[in-house]
Amino acid sequence: MQPSAILKFLVVATIVAGFAAEPALAQFRSSYTTPQRQPARAGGGGKAAVAAPTGVYPQALFNGKVVRWVQDQMPLKVYVSRGHCLDGFIDDQLGAPRTNVDGKARWPHLVAEIIDNGQINSLPVSEGFQQEHYDAALQGINFWKPFEKEGLYQFVLTNDPSEADIYVFWTHHFVNKMGLGLFANDIRGYTSKEIFDYRLVLQGKQPLFQPVVVLLRTTNQQGNPMTHDNMRASAGHEFGHALGIDQHSTNPYDLMSVYYGRGILSNNDAMTIRYIYKHPPDYIP
Repeated sequence: MQPSAILKFLVVATIVAGFAAEPALAQFRSSYTTPQRQPARAGGGGKAAVAAPTGVYPQALFNGKVVRWVQDQMPLKVYVSRGHCLDGFIDDQLGAPRTNVDGKARWPHLVAEIIDNGQINSLPVSEGFQQEHYDAALQGINFWKPFEKEGLYQFVLTNDPSEADIYVFWTHHFVNKMGLGLFANDIRGYTSKEIFDYRLVLQGKQPLFQPVVVLLRTTNQQGNPMTHDNMRASAGHEFGHALGIDQHSTNPYDLMSVYYGRGILSNNDAMTIRYIYKHPPDYIP
């Protein structure tokens, strides 16, 4: 497919299209190149929110469009690293880690790169990481497990980083593109993913898969280890983004608000993920 033919399908100016002109849908885990891009999402650090009405929150949609995984991609494979961090990969031009939050849209490319060259198997452990953080992250991710019984989706953990769809790594603290630490806000995690126009997939175009990347912070604003409950809430929140919830609920009692709610899924969160997975997707990760 010529670049001009691809560009005419773009819906959002900030999304870059990338499809291979192949006749069949599927093998989403096999190829790592440049697909469409969706802005990364962070939890925490927002201004005071006004409680919103209960029910499905419209902020979950991407410009009014549904983003979710489809049956051909199931079960989703989730790799939760045991404390491994990506902070040692430096942007030569910036002199800052490639995991700087200003460049978070490129995190999937970084992870794809280290999968291809094998560096993913020799990553250092993040400063501040504790085994309890790993356990808490699994608990948070599993907040979303009960919806499997409703047939919405399926996901499984994997210890093989070469086969995963969603990756969880760790960082002591987040930095900007100048390498300066971001300590002021209670931002405990970010999720970065790229998305594909599902109409093109149905037309026979094969998306060039990029991994979904979650980074979780190991320390709080004071530099102390993140507590079990806060880490659990952070992981659950970010996994909600990985599943397809786009922006944040404006109701502070929802896990998917910037305040992480009560640290567990709310009825609004449950209604919202059901809404997303019971409607046809406009985009897929």
